[in-house]
Amino acid sequence: MRIATWNIEWFTNLFDDKDRLLLDDGWSARRDITRRQQLESIAIVLSAMNADAIMVIEAPDQNGHRNTVNALENFARHFELRTHKAIMGFTNDTQQEIALLYDPDVLTVRHDPRGQPTGKKGKTSLPGLM
Repeated sequence: MRIATWNIEWFTNLFDDKDRLLLDDGWSARRDITRRQQLESIAIVLSAMNADAIMVIEAPDQNGHRNTVNALENFARHFELRTHKAIMGFTNDTQQEIALLYDPDVLTVRHDPRGQPTGKKGKTSLPGLM
């Protein structure tokens, strides 16, 4: 089994508010590269990795207007990637979404958090103290 991770910088800027690819010649957030060039390059690298699962850091945003899973699956469908299903764990407001693109013919995945809940602001005591 091949598992990879990739921090795809500014990936979210390559999608509109309906989770569609911005496959155009407008500038991406990367210097001197168009959105089309960046999307195509990402697809080439993901294909070359040939991973069964890819943990995407800085995945497209998840918020009231956008959906990380839809955006990733639209991307994978357009570029006919083997890793064409996506799953996401907890949402956050940091624009640093973490999601998994995977090949459903190889893996069955689920978000399965464990441990004691820590609350909105985290644990209230120091580590190792009750």
